[in-house]
Amino acid sequence: MIARQRRRGAVFGIPLLLALVTLAGLVIGLLGDGGYDIAAGLAMLLPVAVIAWSLGKARRG
Repeated sequence: MIARQRRRGAVFGIPLLLALVTLAGLVIGLLGDGGYDIAAGLAMLLPVAVIAWSLGKARRG
């Protein structure tokens, strides 16, 4: 049972982290100005960067 929980954490860990970072970026973007906007933009760019990296890796082989 412990091995099953570890696998589940390995499968859902990165997507959960991306979701939390994206959600934090949305909240930061709504609540702050100035430097907060830059932080929010970077947080919102992270999932796009991960998708681009994954597609590039898949196309290379």
